[in-house]
Amino acid sequence: MNFPTDRKENSEEKENVDFAAILTGREEVPVVDTLDTALATFQSTEDKENLKYSVKVTDTDKIKEVRIDIGKPVEKTAEVVAELFKSDTPSSEVLANLCEGNINNKELKGPLKGRNTQELLSKIEKGEAYVDIITEDKPNGKVRGQIKRLASS
Repeated sequence: MNFPTDRKENSEEKENVDFAAILTGREEVPVVDTLDTALATFQSTEDKENLKYSVKVTDTDKIKEVRIDIGKPVEKTAEVVAELFKSDTPSSEVLANLCEGNINNKELKGPLKGRNTQELLSKIEKGEAYVDIITEDKPNGKVRGQIKRLASS
């Protein structure tokens, strides 16, 4: 799997938390037989009020939704807590950056609605959050990956 890693250093903004999820069909519940893959990366701002994200995909088409769900590996809870991407008219194949943005308190949904981003970070730290990509042909999820802390450098 080859994903661009063009990480820009910005001395004005310190990133104190780094997380990533590698999404594959093997992580879906039940397992989906697909070669599609994706990479979602997350960085918390120093005050932990915003969680910046970026989602890159390879050879995936008809993407309807990319979201963060609460759940441990092999659980299929579908408790959506943040929407990263949504399209009512899914396009053909995507092979690059799909979306990027920020999650803050206002964007939280489901069991975290009305709460703060620090609670989402706590779920991520405990291994209780994953990214799921929903496509037209796989409405229960095509590729999924548990969000994990990256090793410190």
